[in-house]
Amino acid sequence: MRIFRKTALLLLCAALLLPSFGCSGETPVQEESETAETAEPFETTEAQAAVPEDEVIVNFAVSPLEAGSIAGVASQTLRKGERTTEVEAVPAAGFSFLKWSDGEKTAVHRGESYEENTTLYAIFEESDDATPAIYIDTDDGHRIRSDAETVGFTLSAENLPRRYRVTGATGQIKLRGNASLGWDKKSYTLKFDEKIKLCGLGEGKSRNWVLISNHCDQSLLRNYIAFWLQRQLDGIPWGPDCRMVDLYLNGEYVGDYMLVEKITMAENRIGVQTMTDTGSLDADFMVELDNYAYKAGEKGLVWFTARGYPYEIRGEDNLTADRCNYIDDWMTSTWDTVCDGTDEEIRAVVDVDAAVDSYILAELTKNIDCGWSSFFLYRKDGKLYLGPSWDFDLAMGNDMRLDGGSYKKLYAGKNNGFGQQNHWYIELYERDWFRELVTERWNELMEKGVFDQMLGEIDRALDMNRESFEHNFERWPIFGWRLNQEPEHVMALSSVDEHVSYLKEWLGERILWLDEEFNS
Repeated sequence: MRIFRKTALLLLCAALLLPSFGCSGETPVQEESETAETAEPFETTEAQAAVPEDEVIVNFAVSPLEAGSIAGVASQTLRKGERTTEVEAVPAAGFSFLKWSDGEKTAVHRGESYEENTTLYAIFEESDDATPAIYIDTDDGHRIRSDAETVGFTLSAENLPRRYRVTGATGQIKLRGNASLGWDKKSYTLKFDEKIKLCGLGEGKSRNWVLISNHCDQSLLRNYIAFWLQRQLDGIPWGPDCRMVDLYLNGEYVGDYMLVEKITMAENRIGVQTMTDTGSLDADFMVELDNYAYKAGEKGLVWFTARGYPYEIRGEDNLTADRCNYIDDWMTSTWDTVCDGTDEEIRAVVDVDAAVDSYILAELTKNIDCGWSSFFLYRKDGKLYLGPSWDFDLAMGNDMRLDGGSYKKLYAGKNNGFGQQNHWYIELYERDWFRELVTERWNELMEKGVFDQMLGEIDRALDMNRESFEHNFERWPIFGWRLNQEPEHVMALSSVDEHVSYLKEWLGERILWLDEEFNS
């Protein structure tokens, strides 16, 4: 008995002195540069230590110490085989519950039985439910004037959990966009000197990021919700992650922006090895269907036309005419197969899952630009992938040129002579088997509730960023203006809430209309 009492004391002391570990030896998730702490130490008494051999002590603690508390009996002495009473992990202000150290994901830890003394930790993390603030100071306060010339900068990211905060990151910044270059509220491309993970976005670090102004979308959420949906469509291997931020430039507040991963060939993004990586002329590649491709440089070197459509080669250094011709020939051949090949030949060169999901994204959002600009395609392991897609500020009823902004009619899959449609989709949609796959996939997404979740995500994003959105339109009082192609009924909207309500209503009606169309 004396040996048992010593063992029990050692176990209890170990639980108090080594709070970073649960009973399974798993280390709780920690914020960077922090050490987890447990709850208030359990009072060790002679009575507790001298438990009979058929009894165990189960303690419930929190990590880190200030993150929350335990509701219920935090220290329970039980007979072996007897179940613990229910306890609940209660987060403190500014924290959210993550999991228990035994892997349980619900805050309420229900009765379990244990064969030995055990300490379980409720693991919390700082809440990430506010709009981050991005502070950029350019070298010597230089103005950012061009989409060709860069300016050095230093960046800090604040109003974030400690694990996501950034201080003193350096790099180069320039303007980005085409028509949007003429707006007062500019968009920017960032290239850091070293890879960085910003605001918790993405699956890894990168040097390349984008700040989008969303200036002609007065809901500020069209790009955000389209990118959110794209990430739910797992037929598309990768889509950029994003979130809304407040941007301060050289000490001046310039508005609410969308911070987004730039589309690159990095392993933690598209994951394509090009000629730059392999040295092989026939290496895989990425291109952008872009009617502004002529701005990139010399035709036949950095861009080309395949069956009349302009494509810019993306993400490669030291391009040659031979490399450009190789990509041109392969794209032209694949286009010919899509137009005139058999179903089997098409499936051999086009990733059908990506084609179906990216088509649904384009059709649901009625993305007017899907065949005009910012539409990415890449070849990987011998197959062409359509997507990821980019640029939705004129989509979802925000362009008067497209049926007056109506939610009705097919657009991406039917040639109506508009001139900005995507002919890859139009040709594929001519095939009975492709239409059947679209309907099957659409119904699957409906049954999973993905579109209902999308509408809910709009509400969540508005609630989280409302103060930022309102602040943006104090800085840019543009309600009632036509900055691009806004329909009259959109221009009549006079608040953030009205614009977001219109976006939700439009998408809701579009979903119902497409559901009937695809299943008719």
